[in-house]
Amino acid sequence: MKFTLGDETDKALCIALKHEFLRCDEAFKQFASAGEELIVQGQDRRRAYKAYDAYARFVHHLYEFALCAIARERHDASTLQAVDADKYIASFLHRSLRKRRDAILDGTAPSWENHISAFPESIPPTLPEEFRRARNIAVAHAGIKRPKLNMSEFYDRYHKFLHIFYKDAQSWWGRETDEFPHLEEITAFSLMISEKPATS
Repeated sequence: MKFTLGDETDKALCIALKHEFLRCDEAFKQFASAGEELIVQGQDRRRAYKAYDAYARFVHHLYEFALCAIARERHDASTLQAVDADKYIASFLHRSLRKRRDAILDGTAPSWENHISAFPESIPPTLPEEFRRARNIAVAHAGIKRPKLNMSEFYDRYHKFLHIFYKDAQSWWGRETDEFPHLEEITAFSLMISEKPATS
């Protein structure tokens, strides 16, 4: 479904992007809290489960956010084949990494930023496919692959790059003010639906 920037489809897509990023942001904050608990209080199954679950949700929402951003960049809301989505996601991740490196090299990065040596020149070529695979197995589809997916290894190999993309997206799609954004029916949701009079 083709659309142009500023039309009704684009406006709906922007609301979906905002909502998905808020979900991603919330999952990341829950992961950071659960991860801190796991480190400070020690490894146990319940704490590991909480950290895993929050991280899996972060991966899922970041991936879904990326798919929505791809649709906006393409001006086309139709579904992409996985191989094409992987190419776009690789481009997004690489763009965010390049922005981070450029800020360090040109001196505009914050003083607390890591040295340039902490950031390779390109993303691992396996990252887009593994990102999709982790999202599919850990959250999107329950099945026999889930108990064997090593999210600890995924985190170790790829989290740095996902975090860079997340922080880059946050500058555009994060909350700018204390006022919560209006997301149409999402923020109009209520359990207290008024009773409508019967129609004759």
